[in-house]
Order: sequence, then C-alpha cells, then structure tokens
Amino acid sequence: MIFWVGGPAGAGKTTVSRLLARKYGFVRYSVDAHARDHEARAAAAGLHVLGSGPGDFDRRPMIIEDIQALPGDTSVVVEGAFVTPVMAGVGENAVWLMPSRDEQLARLERRNPGGDHKGLVWGWELVRSQLDGSGARVIVVDGQSVEQTVEAVEQAFGWVAP
Repeated sequence: MIFWVGGPAGAGKTTVSRLLARKYGFVRYSVDAHARDHEARAAAAGLHVLGSGPGDFDRRPMIIEDIQALPGDTSVVVEGAFVTPVMAGVGENAVWLMPSRDEQLARLERRNPGGDHKGLVWGWELVRSQLDGSGARVIVVDGQSVEQTVEAVEQAFGWVAP
C-alpha cells in the first residue's frame, strides 16, 4: 500500500512520515531526495532538459517504479513537496499538511535562523492552488506539535480511532 503525504516546505512532511514509517514498519520514500534522479531519468526519456530546474514532468511513474523494486509486499509512505493531488490522487491514502503562510515562515526560520527562505516560500501558493477545489484531505498544522500532526495523519488514514 502507498500512503501519500504532501505539503509545502516547513509543513512537517518529512518528520511526520519518518515517525509513521518507524512506528508502522513502513518504508519512507522522499520524493525530494529523489529529485535529481527523477530529473536525470526524465531527461533520458526526453521529457525534461537536464539542469533546467525541477521541471514539471510527471514523477509518479518513476516513484511507482522505485516502489515496485522494493522487496515483497512493502507499505510505503511517500512524502515531499512534489507530491501533488494530481500525482497522488485525493483518495483515502493521501493527505496534505498545510501551514498558513505565517506558520510556514516561522517554521522555516526555526529550521534555518536568518536564512533566505524565498526559494522555499513560493511553494506555499503552488500547493494551495492545487488543493483548492480538489477534494483533497488537508490537515492544517498551525499551532500543532509534531505528535498532534502524527495523530491527525493517523486518523486521516484510519489507523487510529478519531
């Protein structure tokens, strides 16, 4: 089974996915960590110009191929900023962690004090625009602890009673 966790930078996707994978014995697959490999594979297939940025090619076939290469009947938590409603679908096995803009900036500042966060903040609007009207399940993470967000994701996936 594949579980999809998306959202913009600073939403908590990686932390929550890592904890859930550990707790349930799943594999965590970071789309962001595979971005360069995906870019190279897309370029080799003629879908992208290598070195021109992250691109807007469909990563889903590569993710599915990577997951199918895993041993046996492995459940996987796929997470990353590139996880979109179009890629993952909006079914019961997908959620998006969504901070407000202010919360995102505060989280990014805590992660990298004094850093230039402009390159990460642009993704908020992109993710928000893809979620609007999609029917996707969104978990608003403002003011939540990591534990509260983990619990909200567990409830969304039906792993624990609400």
